Amino acid sequence: MSAVKAAGVRVTLDRKSILRGVDLAVASGSWHAVLGPNGAGKSTLLKAIVGILPYQGEIQVGGEAVAKLAAKARARLIAYVPQQPQLPADMTVAEYVLLGRTPHLGYLGVESRTDRAVADGALERLDLAGFAGRRLGAMSGGERQRVVLARALAQQAGVLLLDEPTTALDLGHQQQVLDLVDELRSTEGLTVISTLHDLSLAAQYADDLTLLVDGAVVAHGTAREVLTEQRIAEHYGARVRVFDDGAGRPVIHLVRDRRPG
Repeated sequence: MSAVKAAGVRVTLDRKSILRGVDLAVASGSWHAVLGPNGAGKSTLLKAIVGILPYQGEIQVGGEAVAKLAAKARARLIAYVPQQPQLPADMTVAEYVLLGRTPHLGYLGVESRTDRAVADGALERLDLAGFAGRRLGAMSGGERQRVVLARALAQQAGVLLLDEPTTALDLGHQQQVLDLVDELRSTEGLTVISTLHDLSLAAQYADDLTLLVDGAVVAHGTAREVLTEQRIAEHYGARVRVFDDGAGRPVIHLVRDRRPG
């Protein structure tokens, strides 16, 4: 069964066509990476899935039509980490992560001991417990990125949408975050859809890939099927060599143009 299914999704912004008839089927418990050059429509697709952009076509999450769900119901199904989140500078890390529990609160909107425990657990998993009392405005870009992911994990939704989750992270924290997401996908059945600029990272972590170009799907399949030298050259305008990592997943290397003189 598909946890997320999109059929004929079209998005037009300022009279410009951004997505043009996109189809997508993401199996429950899998990791799906959406790739494409700048301006391909990757972020727009995630925003349509989470229901914050108007669209034409059909999007279902867990068999529910996203367009028919109230905001709180959507938030119990889908957690979304945007590429450039807006964080209130005076709020503490602990307060912000606790906001992830909002979809689960009752009529009075008061957090329970369980809600606080879930939020604290998310902080621990992302190596942020020591920052709980720090103001968001005093944190680095990479630290803020992890805080936003912690809030999404505290939300405990079955589908996690990540828009360039490794932006502003150093190499070690990139691996930490992606490994954590992969662990949650494996142990808790989390379904992950992410956009990634790094094609090798996408190949390492995702089960399936969709390549978007100019708002349309041009390829779909495993990393070996999608990430070929010819296709990358055609759609990214890049000279690359694609190697096997020894485990059947491609690794992409840029090839320098060695001009004489």
